[in-house]
Amino acid sequence: MISNEKQRAANIIWNAAQDYSFQPESGAFDRNGKADLYWNYILGAVRRYYDYPQIEAFFHALKRGRDYEFYESLTWIGLENACYEKGRTERPILQDLRQGYAQKFLANGFEPAFYYLVGEIKKAHFQHVLGQEPPMREQVAVILTDLQFDGAMDTDQIIARMTEIIDTYFVFSSSKIKKSPFDFLDRLLLGGQHFSGGRNEFRLVRRFFLKQFKNDDSGAAEGIQPVAKNNGLDTKKSWWINFSGQIKEIKRDEIQNLFGRSILSESQTSAIEQILCVGNHQNCRLHFTRGEFDPAETGKKNGADPKNKVFKQRKSNQSYYQKNLARNHTSITRLTDKIKNTLLLNLETTFVRSESGRLATGKIWRTCYLDDSRVFLKEQKNEIGSLSVDLLLDASGSQQNRQEIIATEAYIIAESLTRCQIPVSVYSFCTRNVYTVINLLRDYDESGKNERIFNYHASGCNRDGLAVRTAIHRMKKTPSEHKLLIILSDGKPLDPQGIAGNGYNPDEFAYADSLGVNDVAAEVNQGRQQGIPIICIFTGLDEDLPAAKKIYGHNLARIHSPEKFADVVGVLIRNMLNSL
Repeated sequence: MISNEKQRAANIIWNAAQDYSFQPESGAFDRNGKADLYWNYILGAVRRYYDYPQIEAFFHALKRGRDYEFYESLTWIGLENACYEKGRTERPILQDLRQGYAQKFLANGFEPAFYYLVGEIKKAHFQHVLGQEPPMREQVAVILTDLQFDGAMDTDQIIARMTEIIDTYFVFSSSKIKKSPFDFLDRLLLGGQHFSGGRNEFRLVRRFFLKQFKNDDSGAAEGIQPVAKNNGLDTKKSWWINFSGQIKEIKRDEIQNLFGRSILSESQTSAIEQILCVGNHQNCRLHFTRGEFDPAETGKKNGADPKNKVFKQRKSNQSYYQKNLARNHTSITRLTDKIKNTLLLNLETTFVRSESGRLATGKIWRTCYLDDSRVFLKEQKNEIGSLSVDLLLDASGSQQNRQEIIATEAYIIAESLTRCQIPVSVYSFCTRNVYTVINLLRDYDESGKNERIFNYHASGCNRDGLAVRTAIHRMKKTPSEHKLLIILSDGKPLDPQGIAGNGYNPDEFAYADSLGVNDVAAEVNQGRQQGIPIICIFTGLDEDLPAAKKIYGHNLARIHSPEKFADVVGVLIRNMLNSL
């Protein structure tokens, strides 16, 4: 029976691969030992559609770390999605087979895996296959979104995407490195701390140190320039500074290729990092951009052009706005009126007693009997003073299903403030690797450029506390007498880089859940203590609401329907302006 099922599995794999020249290393079987039709098809389809030796080499490379089974399992989730996309037109029966497999998988439960995270991701993936929208942790949602490999991707793109997922979401620590003759060197490099770079950067570090210890230039890592040799301590120090500077440049180039070139010089960015990247964020870095790409660099990562992704999302954002044009225009008009009315109330004229002005005949007696010369009435206008507003948009991967809505809401707020002649600056934030990216969409003096807000796009993670800290630092530099920060967020921070000094386990110490929420709440409270009112327009799921309330308290607006947007936001802004 078992032998027959093994042969059946091999036949399915061969048929899907359209190649009988190899011997399948393994097959897929259900709990009763029967060959599974759908998953054996996937095993064969990977050979048909992709360069399988290249994928095997990738899996072999993963085995250098102790967690390779975890990463390999994640890769197969992406490959399943890609193979299904490629084969469903040719084989319509695949949809039924896939849904049947998903039903069996969910009915039987899933085997525990290294980090229960992989089991959660698989479960959520197959719930999506069945059209379900399951509640899931932020970490699961973000990683699963990136694992939805497109059928148009080739082998190089799949491997590059998977490498990026590993480097972005999982900390590379000493516990994940196999023993080797140079294990002492691995411990030296990691020094009991997180190594914040990815696998490629670790190889650069390792090869560079090996070169130094071997005193041999022939082993220099690619891109690392050899340095002069002598036995002095100053030379050792100089080659470390030389190396770390080049590693830093490699990271910066990758971030600029993904999100656009920096609008600040390296020295300007470093100066800001010294102020902001401290405490819980001491191992973090910042990247300030306007989403403008160097034409010579675009299209080099993952075989795709990041600029093209931004363009596609912009078109989608604009299309959504135009589809609901009448409703959006109404929201802008109503929100504009509410803000103007609030400003007018603050500008109402009152009369106060004075020693000059218009004589108040009913008060003349005060001069005779109380020696009070203030028997005149003088006009006094209540003024709110100069005001500027900052609009901070959460652009993490968890917002990918709501990008069009968030872009529209941000545009409505910015356009309403512009019509009230209130300077407004709009920027988004997300986190990739150690970098929190601040993407400036529209600045205070760019009243005619609200359309740039439709460049909003979401990816990566979100270190909300550092983003709020950066926004407050930026606002303090503006000359306005009064300032208001409006944040569009789901109130659920997530950054696998973790809180500085809290160990290795990303499930336990990631910048998420109570650790992340408490940090963001502290930053929000710090901003309010500095005289900057902060309000949040909630953009998350029901399960995220308690965390958002813990961060923002009563200064939180939840939009239950688009038609109520102007009313809800208008009340929140009015309350804040009245408190200035």
